[in-house]
Order: sequence, then structure tokens, then C-alpha cells
Amino acid sequence: MNPFSGRPWPEPAPAEVAPPAATVAAEPSVSPGRKRSPRKPATEPAPVLDLPLDEAAAGAAEAGTVERTLTSDGATRLLATAYIGIGNRLFIRGEGPGLSWDKGVPLQFVSIGKWRWETNEATGPVRYKLYKNDEQECAALGEHAIEPGHLQEVTAPF
Repeated sequence: MNPFSGRPWPEPAPAEVAPPAATVAAEPSVSPGRKRSPRKPATEPAPVLDLPLDEAAAGAAEAGTVERTLTSDGATRLLATAYIGIGNRLFIRGEGPGLSWDKGVPLQFVSIGKWRWETNEATGPVRYKLYKNDEQECAALGEHAIEPGHLQEVTAPF
């Protein structure tokens, strides 16, 4: 009984069985599929210059790299790459505005492995060394100098 109308359910109609159709070999249907983009041309490997390194360049690569450029605002800047671990700080000691060889000045943390020191008061070359936690000198980098108004990028391996 139908609970909504209170009438009995109608009897289902008898199912009609269709006679089996004659088997005709149908052509397989081909779906259009996705359009493919044309193949990319094979790229040739970039040419490599096989130049011998001179001794000075080889020594700089081992002891840390140094790159110098002129700053647009006239500030003297040092940007150091040094992976010294969490909780450690990079310090600079030297001769120049605010620097001494006895006590270091902490560099500003920029991002993981990047540290910055800058001054607008340099009137002559700033000589410096880098220290981890103001205790361990970066002997591989040694002593360097920055000209006033220049940016110097160094890699300090500890």
C-alpha cells in the first residue's frame, strides 16, 4: 500500500524482451580524442667554455668569493653569505666607522645564510674580518677592504 495516497501500488508492467538483433560487424568507432600540441624542438646543450682558471681565481673560489659593486645611495655595505647554524651570529671587526679589532659589531640578519653591515660614514677604505659569535675568525676569508660607497658581497665558509 502506498503510504502517501493510501491506495495499493500498481502492478508493474510486463517487461518486453527484444529479440536479439542480427550481429553485424560494426566498424569500431573512433573517438576524436584530445588534440595534442606540437612537439617541442629538441634543445641543444648550451655551449660550455673550457677556460683554465688562473691561480688567483682558484684561490678565491676556495677561500670564499668576493664581488664588488658601486651602491646607488653612497652607503658602504657588506653582504655576507655564511651558513653558521641556528642561534649563531656573524660579527665584523676592523678599521672604519664604528669598528674595532678588539670587539665585533653584529651584522644584521637578512635571510637564511645572508648577513648585512652598512655605514654612511666611511671616508676611506674599511678593513675588516668576519667572526662567528665574535669568537671564531673566518680564517678562510681572511682580511678584506671595502671602498667607500661600494657594496661588497662575500662568502664566508666556517
